[in-house]
Order: sequence, then structure tokens, then C-alpha cells
Amino acid sequence: MRRNKGTFIVWTLVTLGVLGTPSAHSGGRSNPQETESLLAKQVLKKATAFLQAKQSADGAWRSETYGLLKSGQSLTPFVLFALTDSLAGNRQPNEESIQKAIDFLRTRSDPNGVHGRADSDYLDYPNYSTAYALRCFLHLGNEGDQARIRKMKSYLESQQFSEKVGFDPTSPAYGGWGFGINGRPSLSSFVDLSHTRRVLASLAETSPVRPKVRIRAERFLALLQKSPKEKRFPLVLGSTKEKTEQPPHDGGFFSSPSVAYANKGRTEVDPKTGQAFYRSYATATCDGILSLLALGVDKSDPRITWAARWLRTNENWNLPDGIPLDDPAPWAESLRFYHLMVRAEAYSALDMPGDWRKPLTRFLSDNQLPDGSFLNPVGRLMKEDDPMLCTAFAVIALNHAFLQRE
Repeated sequence: MRRNKGTFIVWTLVTLGVLGTPSAHSGGRSNPQETESLLAKQVLKKATAFLQAKQSADGAWRSETYGLLKSGQSLTPFVLFALTDSLAGNRQPNEESIQKAIDFLRTRSDPNGVHGRADSDYLDYPNYSTAYALRCFLHLGNEGDQARIRKMKSYLESQQFSEKVGFDPTSPAYGGWGFGINGRPSLSSFVDLSHTRRVLASLAETSPVRPKVRIRAERFLALLQKSPKEKRFPLVLGSTKEKTEQPPHDGGFFSSPSVAYANKGRTEVDPKTGQAFYRSYATATCDGILSLLALGVDKSDPRITWAARWLRTNENWNLPDGIPLDDPAPWAESLRFYHLMVRAEAYSALDMPGDWRKPLTRFLSDNQLPDGSFLNPVGRLMKEDDPMLCTAFAVIALNHAFLQRE
């Protein structure tokens, strides 16, 4: 998230209550785009106020729904990151809140700068936590955090599945990142696109991703995009047929080359070869685009234009395309707000034309609760039934759709 003068002005106006609803006596003179933007800011103001009210006295955000998120180790950096524009863009009245949150994060890292390991009984998504905490320190920290930032960057780089930790370039997991459950990645470690994208985005904010890290990551992404040039094959659960040809390339992404349940699009059989392959789906495709952009890949690169074309062809804002609705696990319904967030992030990053902001804004406006929060009652699989997490998703979506255009 990059802040600018326009963001500062918008958030000053929002905080002061200057931006209100379009006048009922405007006589229809309002520009539809301006009306949509005003509605988005109203929704965003209420959502931001809800999250700020949920900050604990020690600066943390703690889940009131899930035990794993009650420590604040991973929820705090994510919520603080979601609020970065609103807090930093209007910093003076929010300084105490910012400092409390940053001070909390300073007390929750281990000697190597790793977050999510402060509780000896529970690991709280270390790679996710550290990636978002790193971005918070970059935006809201001070000069005294420079050593901490270097340690965090070094840790995240060390978590890449690479030769240094026993992964040969022929391994399907090579080049990606996972939970960070182990001190070092192993053959049994989880690896997926969502974690990979978060790590790459945080590394890219410190400086351009180092060449060796970038090359490995590009190989990982090529496999997940089913690149015709890729010679490796993902490990498809239940597939016994020997793979000799690459699956159909449609420009989209799936999530993991080795963990079947991580691929929400499930599998399909190529009628030409009889081989099973992982289907592309919307949230993974958005994360794939954002990963490539974090690596410095140009927007005109075919890998990105293919993926963007897939999204425009599968442009359902209500549910993420590519995830089967008849799956026993209701992933499509559980990813509803995460999908809005990553699609808005990807569309904003690509300067996608069209009126895509309208369905996003209307959905969020129609589904915001009176206290400003959002809740997905069927979102248990993605923890979207936690209003703090779900509201943070909505805030990030709106920030990318509107405030970053100011």
C-alpha cells in the first residue's frame, strides 16, 4: 500500500465527517462515479471505526471468535496493515493507536525477527505474520526498527523452498513458501501461492527481490500457471496415470503443486490426454498476478496479460470463479470476502478498465452490519465468520478500489 497526498486529504475529510451521503436534493446532477466513490468512503469509514474500536489496551487486535488468533500475533499485523492508509494518512490523531500496535509487535518477535512464535504452545502462521509485520514496520516504524527489518527480510528469504534447505530445482515445491511451521522447510512442509505472494510482496517493499530468490519464485509460479514451457508436474492426488504432457494452459493459476486440499478449484481430466490436472480459479489467479508484479514483472508481460484475460473472462464478484459450487467443502462461499479483497488488489494494480468498482461497492454496502463490521456466516473455512478478519478484508478491498486512485 502506498500512501500519497490524495490519500491524506481524503482521510482528513473522512475523519472530520465532511464527506457525507449525496444530497437528496441534488436533482440527479451527481456523477455516477463520484456517487460510487462517496458510498465507498462511507462504508470504509464505518469499517475502519469498527476495527479501531476493537484494538486492545496493549495495542493488539485479538480474535473474539478463534482461539488460535486470540494471541494477536498474526491478527495484529494484518489488521494494522489493513488500516495503514487510514492511520498513517491522518497520523496525528491516531499516533497513540499506531505506537501501541507497533510496540505490541516489537514485543512479539523472536531474536530472529520472526512473528507468530511468541506462544510456545501454538504457532500462529509465522510466514504470514512476519510478512505483514515487516510491511507494518516499513510503513509505520522508525529508524530503530532497521535491524529488526533486516532480520525479518533474512528470515523470509530463508524460508523459500530452495537448494539451501534440500530442495532440488526439479521438486514441484521449489521456489515457493509455506506456513513457516518448521524452523526450515522440509519435504513435508506446506507450500502454496497465498503464502508465497505475501512473502514476495513484503520483500519487494524492502528493495527489489534478490535475483536468485526471484528466479526460484518465477519457476514456482510457472508451474502454478501451467506454463507450456514448464517441464515439472504437480502432484495430483489420486492420479495414477503417468504424466507425459503439460495440462491445458488457460492463463489462470492454481494454488499448490503438492498439497491437494489447498487447490480450491479441485481437479479436471484433460480429454486429450486423460491426465488429471488442477483447475485455475479466481483467488489463486489474483495472487499469481500480484506475485509476478512483486517480482518486478511488467504488466505487459504475457504471463500477466494471460492471467488478466482469465479474470475478465471469469468475472463474478459474488463468488470466486473456478471453485466448484457442488464441492462437499463450501470453499466458494467461505472465500467470498477474501475474493473481493484479492480481486480488488489485482485489478487496482493492473489499472483494470471498466466499472468493476460498482459491484464491489454495492456488495459491501449491502452487507455491512450496523456496527460497521462485515461477517460471512458460512465463511468458517476461511475464518470469515470472524468479524475482525472479515472486516479487514473489506477495508483492504475498498482501499485498493478507491483511495489509491486519489
